[in-house]
Amino acid sequence: MKAVILAAGAGTRLRPMTNEVPKAMIPINGKPMLEILLEQLKTINITEVVIIVHYLKDKIIDHFGNGSNFGMNIQYEEQKEMLGTADAVMHAEPHISEDKFILVFCDSLFETDQLKRLLEHKNADGVFTVREVKNPSRFGVILTKGKKVTNFIEKPKELVSNLASFSVFLMPKDIFSACKKIPKGPAGEYWLTDAIQLLIDQGTIFEYEISKHILDIGTHEQYKEAQELAKKLQL
Repeated sequence: MKAVILAAGAGTRLRPMTNEVPKAMIPINGKPMLEILLEQLKTINITEVVIIVHYLKDKIIDHFGNGSNFGMNIQYEEQKEMLGTADAVMHAEPHISEDKFILVFCDSLFETDQLKRLLEHKNADGVFTVREVKNPSRFGVILTKGKKVTNFIEKPKELVSNLASFSVFLMPKDIFSACKKIPKGPAGEYWLTDAIQLLIDQGTIFEYEISKHILDIGTHEQYKEAQELAKKLQL
């Protein structure tokens, strides 16, 4: 199995830290976020990785190279135009031949055994990582029936679920065809949320796995929280 890591974004909310350093390379207690992810992937024997890059891409490529110094085989694809998360995912298609792959956004910090738990869903085509949150209107949330995900709703105005989706997935290869079928959003971007919902509507089975700790690092407040969480999780 391979992993795809989305690391193209500029991390504008983390400026000035990201003025000269890509978000993926921001240190968490001295170690780049992306390096932590690679170490976690190795615990489930994933050493084949595709990294989607754009902003300050050379700093990522110069640090990790082909991955040999990290016990990995790393390939890169550049998202030349920032057209949304679904567009970013599509850039990995030439590298994925198996039915499933791990998809991780570079700014996700989580307990390492979360990846192992995703792989334990043998009857699912794909698996969400979710966390119970107090303010679901800030997140994409899932509706469920048993362990099955029935809907994926972006930032609901009314309380429909407190299970927020975070950026770590076991993803079916069919996501590539779904990404090609969805329309652009109001801002002219293609969103992964829409592609996943299309697959669910077509009968693709997604389940979910709850994380107690996962954090997406997008703001200075979250970055500060990440330093403490990494110590707690011994990352």
